[in-house]
Amino acid sequence: KLLLLSPGTSQEKDNAPKPPAEDSFIMPDEFVMPEVEGPGRAKRSPINSNRVGGLNVETLVVADRKMLEKHGRDNVTTYVLTVMNMVSSLFKDGTIGSDINIVVVSLLLLEQDPLGLTINHHADQSLNSFCQWQSGLVGKGGKRHDHAVLLTGLDICSWKNEPCDTLGFAPISGMCSKYRSCTINEDTGLGLAFTIAHESGHNFGMIHDGEGNPCRKTEGNIMSPTLAGNNGVFSWSTCSRQYLSRFLGTAQASCLVDEPKQIGQYKYPEQLPGQLYDADTQCKWQFGSKAKLCSLDFVKDICKSLWCHRTGHRCETKFMPAAEGTSCGPDMWCRRGQCVKYGEHGPRAVHGQWSAWSQWSDCSRTCGGGVMYRERSCTSPRPQNNGKFCSGSGRLNQLCNTRPCPLYALDFRAQQCAEYNSKPFRGWYYKWKPYTKVDDEDICKLYCIAEDFDFFFAMSSKVKDGTSCSDHKGDVCIDGLCEAVGCDQILGSKASLDACGVCKGDNSTCKFFKGQYTLQHRANEYYSMVTVPAGARSIHVQEMEVSTSYLAVRSLKRKYYLTGDWTVDWPGKFYFGGAVFDYQRSFNKPESLYAAGPTNETLVFEILLQGKNPGVVWEYTLPRTERKPDYSWGVVRSDCSAPCAGGRISTKAICLQDQKVQVNSTMCNPLTRPTLGSHLCNTQPCPAYWATGDWGACSRSCGGGQQTRTLRCLRKVTYQREEVVAHSLCPVISPAQVQPCHTQACPPEWSTGSWSQCSKTCGRGLRKRSVFCRSTDPGAKAVVVPDSMCRQHHRPKAQETCVLRRCPKNERLQWIPTPWGEVGTKTQEAHRAVTSEVKSLKLSVENGLTMCDYNLINILLF
Repeated sequence: KLLLLSPGTSQEKDNAPKPPAEDSFIMPDEFVMPEVEGPGRAKRSPINSNRVGGLNVETLVVADRKMLEKHGRDNVTTYVLTVMNMVSSLFKDGTIGSDINIVVVSLLLLEQDPLGLTINHHADQSLNSFCQWQSGLVGKGGKRHDHAVLLTGLDICSWKNEPCDTLGFAPISGMCSKYRSCTINEDTGLGLAFTIAHESGHNFGMIHDGEGNPCRKTEGNIMSPTLAGNNGVFSWSTCSRQYLSRFLGTAQASCLVDEPKQIGQYKYPEQLPGQLYDADTQCKWQFGSKAKLCSLDFVKDICKSLWCHRTGHRCETKFMPAAEGTSCGPDMWCRRGQCVKYGEHGPRAVHGQWSAWSQWSDCSRTCGGGVMYRERSCTSPRPQNNGKFCSGSGRLNQLCNTRPCPLYALDFRAQQCAEYNSKPFRGWYYKWKPYTKVDDEDICKLYCIAEDFDFFFAMSSKVKDGTSCSDHKGDVCIDGLCEAVGCDQILGSKASLDACGVCKGDNSTCKFFKGQYTLQHRANEYYSMVTVPAGARSIHVQEMEVSTSYLAVRSLKRKYYLTGDWTVDWPGKFYFGGAVFDYQRSFNKPESLYAAGPTNETLVFEILLQGKNPGVVWEYTLPRTERKPDYSWGVVRSDCSAPCAGGRISTKAICLQDQKVQVNSTMCNPLTRPTLGSHLCNTQPCPAYWATGDWGACSRSCGGGQQTRTLRCLRKVTYQREEVVAHSLCPVISPAQVQPCHTQACPPEWSTGSWSQCSKTCGRGLRKRSVFCRSTDPGAKAVVVPDSMCRQHHRPKAQETCVLRRCPKNERLQWIPTPWGEVGTKTQEAHRAVTSEVKSLKLSVENGLTMCDYNLINILLF
């Protein structure tokens, strides 16, 4: 709290910075944070793991006076750039898991220690001095470097006097910090490159392998406590890769995103280090000016370990390989730890490939939004021989069990603190509660405060996955980092609430209220500016210019939440009225207050005037008040059911919303429903019309007949009654009373001529007539037509028997035909006999022929 002297006095606004932390390297302007995504949102790194082009570490390299004495003024630049080229290659190794470019943007050669820089054998003191000194250096165009590397020819030591084995010193996670992105490195020859890479790794947040992590202190790992190659090859461990990935996920790493502008002056040599400096030179740098390559046969594989010999000493090694390109025999050179034929590149690079995804893990929480994940590893195959690491992420996270926890459930962060209640802390037992008043970068560490005691402690370097980053935001902690969660509850989503509090909304569901307070007053006092109702969102209150006055907030009951009783609060976040308010005050910016809301009580915003009123603008939103719709009965009349002779009009009750839209009748009050009814309409008689009877039978079945019907003039008098009226009342044009019918042509018929005379004058004879098919169509050209056109089964007989009279007795004898037979006698000539019936007498041929009439036999012979 900052206490004002007394009411009515004026004083310059105090803009106190945050109290310095215990680490002396941390300063208020450590690193530039990216722009916030919105008020109250935690600042996050803009780095994408799949970013094209890599990350650029713009590096300042400083070589001290001892380095110049050791290598010479003319040669030190090539030597330093050769070493930095080796450093760049180490950071390009695929096992690091990220694409990092080491870019030298400035090289300073110190012929003597400049003012403010002290370099001696004490590594910690020299590093402190160097970090402070380099923080004031600015490159061309006012641009600062990202990282500073000090190279010294001194035998530096940490916490002891020389000689010692200390090779370098660096702050942990200092990269991009103005005061802590710096390292000191002892020159040991070309092996200096491994020292620089190791110390820069510390600056990236890496810790020694095997110290507080599951990785082993394996030879060949760059972050191993002792530097030694693994068959001449150096790589990054899994732990180093995870430390780097975690650092790149913080806002601090944002300085690595921009493209370097100060390039071109310092280019890495095109030749390999071993081509520039042979094995003897490398031995001299490691073991002194009298050292040279050991000539013994058992140590001739210098590509894995460089063995050197000093006069009076045995062959010895520091387990560092000869540099890339060093001659290892006639027409042979070292490449990737192997001695191969000159010009060859050594073992083929093997690029890493991802394994299959693992199964999803269990959810870290049972309610409230936990996290589950699945992983894959870059092991199918692993990157080897400077091959590339797999691109993309090795872990995929997903929210789970997002349903709210029961109201009585303990807060998830509080649960984690309570787990330490049963564990002694420095010999005592305490009840622990969450402590969250920490910087954004520490929000995912488990800070707990001892209940009834005024101290807090980081109980764990990270909270459990799924813990909320803040009580008032949806972001969650995953693996120690705060990950964004959209308002749609999707991890990594950019979906956000609009000013009305609607996810992905368009600000259409609320009403904006804006205003200004510019009244001037003589007395320095509290003055009310605006009263904001409960339920307000997106509350902005800001001075129009920098002033000595202060913003204040109270309830309707005059309870002050901010800057009350003439006591000014420090800038920060305040929770009151059901919302979190971000109070900002700076010496060069107008004072402001913001809350996303919604609030749960009415708040009064005031200004504690100290001199001239700078003017204050304010804005907030409220949900649009939806007026309850009015439901009432309406009456709808139908049209008349008939145009004449008496129709009916009926009325129908309908339910209307706001007298406009018809809705379900259940929405209206049934007690007020109007009485329905009907009445007559259009009672005049209808116009007369012709009524026709049914058609009668046709006069002919074919060939064109006629049929008739009755015709009456009627008119409708009532709904059920009609009357006959004069034909003159009906329309002039009346329906037809006669019409043709069966107009189709008749079919042909059989016709006969007259019968002929009977063939016998007495007894049974035959008579004949002509039979022919005749057309009945009057328009036909031919009267007689082929017989096939008439019906055969209706054909009349063409002949028939006839009897004119009975014959006398003798005349009753007649020839009887019999079946055809052979000629038996000379009196029987060939003839056909046909048997006939004679009613009174049968006469056989055998009885003789004299009694019959010979004239009749002719009709039987052929």
